[in-house]
Amino acid sequence: MPGKSNTGVPAGTALTVHNDDITVTKAGTVLDGLDIRGLVKIEAANVTIKNSIIRGRELNGIGALINNLGGFSNLVIVDTELRPSIASSDAMGIYGYNFTATRLNINNVIDGIHVTGSNVVIKDSWIHDNLHYRNDPNHGGTPSHDDSIQIQVGSNISVTGNRLTDAYSAAVQITQDRGRVANFSYTDNYADGGHCTVNIAEKDYGPLQGTTITDNEFGRDTSLNNCAVIAQTSTKIDFARNYFTDGSPVKISKG
Repeated sequence: MPGKSNTGVPAGTALTVHNDDITVTKAGTVLDGLDIRGLVKIEAANVTIKNSIIRGRELNGIGALINNLGGFSNLVIVDTELRPSIASSDAMGIYGYNFTATRLNINNVIDGIHVTGSNVVIKDSWIHDNLHYRNDPNHGGTPSHDDSIQIQVGSNISVTGNRLTDAYSAAVQITQDRGRVANFSYTDNYADGGHCTVNIAEKDYGPLQGTTITDNEFGRDTSLNNCAVIAQTSTKIDFARNYFTDGSPVKISKG
């Protein structure tokens, strides 16, 4: 189970403080052993971030600690913690696509990971203690819509072996706000919280294709009773061996 001892910066790692934002423009760059007091923006392929902590800075608008909204290919983030030093309704974890995230510790942000395209792997990571505001200015003064993982569009998205807790809205929220989501796999995770823990919305783009939800464990701390997974019946899901922590089987709630 991902937790403090096996996610984030490995114990004993020496870190070098970097007091500024980093914009990566050289392909193949490796950021290793850094304590980054700023934001990281990716503008090149084959970048690796490892053995580091990213703390961000004061924000004057929504900002992601790691920004790959450009979708630069083969971004790898491993053994890294994302924890803003300044609490803010603008603070987000990772934005973008074309990345693999492994053994991350993401906490004290609104959305842990915000997927905006294809080819994403999230594995063996701990996303927890989301920030939540009763009066969030980014939501017109209504409560924050914080999610551990939000998926707006994309295909070939794998979420495996993670621990996802403490989000107000959902551990995994598929919105299809930007387009179709396909070939989504959610396996071998522990998750709890949210109105419903995994929430699959079709919106204007219709049923999801190639959805797999198998071998997961769910808590019962949801706003809607026993709502581990919610989806419309038109989205066909390969759904098997999903259980609550007391061993009772999970059923899909009808959205």
